[in-house]
Amino acid sequence: MIFKVRNGLFCYGSYWDTDMSIESNLPPAVGTLAEYTEAPFERRTEWATEGDVVRITGEEADHHMAVHPDHVGEVLFDTERFTRLDTFTSVFGQGVLTVSGDQWRAQRGAIQPAFVPQKIQSYAGEMRDIVRGVTADIEDGETLDVRALFSDLTMEVMLETLFGGSEGKKETISEAAEQITEWFFESATAGEVPPEVQDGLDSGLDELTALIDEMVARRDGSEDGDLLSMLIALGANSDPEYTEDRIRDEMITMLFAAHETTALTLTYASYLLADAPEVERRLLGELDEVVAETVPEPSDLDELTYTEHVIDEALRMYCPAHALFRVPTEDVTLDGYTVPAGDVIHLPQWVVHRDDRWWDDPTTFRPERFEGETERPSYAFFPFGVGPRRCLGEDFARAEAKMALAGLVNEFSFDRVTQEFDMYASLTAVPDRPIELTATARR
Repeated sequence: MIFKVRNGLFCYGSYWDTDMSIESNLPPAVGTLAEYTEAPFERRTEWATEGDVVRITGEEADHHMAVHPDHVGEVLFDTERFTRLDTFTSVFGQGVLTVSGDQWRAQRGAIQPAFVPQKIQSYAGEMRDIVRGVTADIEDGETLDVRALFSDLTMEVMLETLFGGSEGKKETISEAAEQITEWFFESATAGEVPPEVQDGLDSGLDELTALIDEMVARRDGSEDGDLLSMLIALGANSDPEYTEDRIRDEMITMLFAAHETTALTLTYASYLLADAPEVERRLLGELDEVVAETVPEPSDLDELTYTEHVIDEALRMYCPAHALFRVPTEDVTLDGYTVPAGDVIHLPQWVVHRDDRWWDDPTTFRPERFEGETERPSYAFFPFGVGPRRCLGEDFARAEAKMALAGLVNEFSFDRVTQEFDMYASLTAVPDRPIELTATARR
């Protein structure tokens, strides 16, 4: 006799007994994926009160939300037993964000030289000049859509430092980024992406692919060691796997990931500062001591410790990477419960970063909590992930965020026009409306 068991598997008696033992030791079920997709942030907050590991039931596979920092470390450091979801391959192909195992190690090793400290220091001068240009264009009393402002700024930084220039590229990339964001939102909430959204993604990726092919074709070998020239040289000289398709996938990954998350970090940081006069006062005090002019010099960045605390507090409260997902390759145990192979594990920064077991008064914007020693678990804060797959662009993003935030706050104070907003879960945590702030010149 054949029995139908979990996840569509058909098997005989002995396996049935094993599967029944798994079923009896699953984490407690708190809701369904359909309920989750209606309001991901609210559901995560609500369901986390039921335990450190809870189960969200689905038609094909269950999802398991793990919210203790120990589980974060266990899952993210073990890349053999826990692999990434393959959802991202629809957009990012075989880029470093999506691949696993030896292929991931090879690709990460190829890209890593573009993000070592010496290279980031060399990029910082261009970051400074771009921030100067942005601040010069803001008028006293102007109301700004700060997400649009910072998205444009971070895209220009990325193109100038990593890909050899921004002229004629930003509009195509911005439109593609919007299509990618909408596609991930629909795939997360609707399950089946509407045809018009899929068509928009396909069109945006086609235009982005054509732009990347043009950027590659224009290279003549004289460029000075930016990321694009490294990838081209790798494909030409040493790695037959680095085909034009692979280079294209890496660039699409970077073109989206390298600017969207930092733009959102700066959006949320400026929004929070606009209603925190004491934090702003202390931040200005540091800038007065460290920065000779409006925008920091590259050599100033290491001294901007409170500025970095402000950025970390924004990342804690509104982390752009709102959750990380992994799939166990075998049955695993978390918090005494069995999580079956093939199910999905959620590690939500949104919950862990706001857990009052680790964070006193977690809904209050208080950068001082990052000063000095702490008894918090090591992985109660993981905005860039942890473990071998920790974001390789973290130091780049931190340098860019400190340069931009310091430059703008030194020049302008901000007042909220947008008082409140809701969030929706795309690939990143995105506000549901423009975040508008009024800029008032300090000098």
